[in-house]
Amino acid sequence: MLQSLKAIKNRIRSIENTRKVTSAMQMISATKLSRLDSRLVHNRPFARGIESILSNLLLGRQVSLNPFLEPRPSGERIVLCLITADNGLCGVYNNNVISQAEDFISRRGRDKVKLVIVGKKGWSYFKNYRESILHSYLGLSGRYSDKACGELLNNLTNLFLSKQADEIYFVYTRFKNALTNQVVVEKFLNIDIKPGEAKNEYIVEPNISRVMEELIPEYLAARVRLALLESFTSEHASRLVAMRTATENAKDLLNSLVLLRNKVRQASITREIIEIVSAAEALKGQ
Repeated sequence: MLQSLKAIKNRIRSIENTRKVTSAMQMISATKLSRLDSRLVHNRPFARGIESILSNLLLGRQVSLNPFLEPRPSGERIVLCLITADNGLCGVYNNNVISQAEDFISRRGRDKVKLVIVGKKGWSYFKNYRESILHSYLGLSGRYSDKACGELLNNLTNLFLSKQADEIYFVYTRFKNALTNQVVVEKFLNIDIKPGEAKNEYIVEPNISRVMEELIPEYLAARVRLALLESFTSEHASRLVAMRTATENAKDLLNSLVLLRNKVRQASITREIIEIVSAAEALKGQ
């Protein structure tokens, strides 16, 4: 009984320590989520605005000189950029991205798809296909930086311009709210924006090609920035939910163990009292 009571106390101590860790991680994730969500809210309208302008400019105009608008033969040289986390403890966040990437690769052909990977979890999964990994970005730990965004943008655009890739896709997690996100596969290059309805008439100076030379790099940078922000925000939201659930489960388990400890302690006390009373009665009978 004493050993059982000691084991229960040790388990209570262990779970209490775990609860402190998950609670701290929950607060850290909440802080990071708040910062990234604020930045994401400001970047979404900007990216949509540039896409809308680009769509309107393409209406009724031919811009064949811009290499990013140039159609390429599909299906032969494909680059897939997947964005995962560096760390775990975020539920099924990484598994969902990797599963979507595997599905894409199996449909397009493993021999035709090269990879650009953001995050240690994605790299660890695909490291056995190292010859397929063109670039990797490790150690960001869910922190957005303009430097990393710029490096990723430059590498992706260089792969396309050098014709090492005819198509480039993103697979990442789009943030909806703290409880909901969605893994999406989106084409990045070549730019495949359908001309929109003429909501605004633009006066283009000096010419459409010159305007596109300035606008398209901004559009591509906005796409990469938004993909990273969406992914990192989703990562911290997933970790927040996972740590909150773990903390609540630890509390429930602690409550059960405390009750069990009290029952064992009470049973031990009751047994000792019975032994004392029995001994006293035996002495009286002598």
